[in-house]
Amino acid sequence: MVPTAARMTIEWFVPAGQARPITMALHSLMDETRIAHGCVGCSVSMGLGEQGTVRYVEEWETEDDLRRRVRCTSFMQLVALMDVAIQAPHVEFALPNGRRGLDFAEEVRGAISSNNSEV
Repeated sequence: MVPTAARMTIEWFVPAGQARPITMALHSLMDETRIAHGCVGCSVSMGLGEQGTVRYVEEWETEDDLRRRVRCTSFMQLVALMDVAIQAPHVEFALPNGRRGLDFAEEVRGAISSNNSEV
């Protein structure tokens, strides 16, 4: 059976002066993510203007691989970067059974708290 791809896309607006430092931080996170088991690809792009648009995408072989990524402590570094957004970022998880928002990450990370374990 061919594994079904899962994808996380984050798109947010940041002050134009912060777009470059944030994309540099994302590139650093990408280095670690790309070598993770199940990672198919990772990319970051930046739109210019008064408010810089930053788009970050991770693609995974399976939903389980993506869930493992969300449970990793390094995922919280990504969350911290989202906190500097001018407005709440648009977060989408494309899964085999449909698309979900931040509730997916909250659900997966909530399972960590209930299990008292961290990846």
